[in-house]
Amino acid sequence: MKICLDAGHYGKYNQSPANKAYWESDFSWKFHLLLKAELEKYGIQVITTRTEQKKDLALEERGRRSKGCDLFLSIHSNACGTESADHPLACVCVSGKCDVLGLDLAQAVAKCMETNSGRIWKRKGNGNADYYGVLRGAAQVGTPGILLEHSFHTNRRSTAWLLDDNNLRRMAQVEANVIAAHFGVSAPDTSTPDPAPQPAPDGSFMVRVVCAELNVRAGAGTEYPVRMRVAKGEVYTIVATTKSKDGGTWGKLKSGAGWINIGSKYVAKI
Repeated sequence: MKICLDAGHYGKYNQSPANKAYWESDFSWKFHLLLKAELEKYGIQVITTRTEQKKDLALEERGRRSKGCDLFLSIHSNACGTESADHPLACVCVSGKCDVLGLDLAQAVAKCMETNSGRIWKRKGNGNADYYGVLRGAAQVGTPGILLEHSFHTNRRSTAWLLDDNNLRRMAQVEANVIAAHFGVSAPDTSTPDPAPQPAPDGSFMVRVVCAELNVRAGAGTEYPVRMRVAKGEVYTIVATTKSKDGGTWGKLKSGAGWINIGSKYVAKI
């Protein structure tokens, strides 16, 4: 599996008229490197069209750099004369080979950015070839391509979202997941096994929450009111256990906050 990523534009290019802090060229460079790192976690080989942000490269040549790849993906943000426009757009190759993946990516980006629904766009140029130079170049070397517009940099809200590095990292994970799922690539298992259970000196023991969210109740059973909720991965010390009316096993938190169900569906002993 090999993918070619292309950062749209170079230097300082396409400053947002709605937010002077935003430049499309800066976003596309930063994001394509974040996406590269996320794709590589799946064991996917990733190349880029350029090694330096400040250097330009002709449009078709950028596409031709994808020779031997399974996908060419060019990163952009869109622009128009209406500030209210706010949706991702996947400009897909005219061959139709990227229609499904393009729509999946556009819709995933829309959900992540909380914009209007994502959509695809297909445009032909001379001789029914791709209109967009980078996609035309990719097609010349047999690589299906997508030019992905991450909503509009003429929209103030979207530019503010795209300037947040935490948002970009999360979106890179989302896009990598969509691409990997489309090509049937699974992430390698990098998890480490939990350590063997270790009893605490005073007879208490520790548990790690393994479900998405777990209620802490005022007493040992679901009939008691919820005092708070704890999240997956958090660790707590149990100082006492008892059976509830329905036969479940409950543990009392050392903090005194309440009781949690310590069945294997909810926690793991550590």
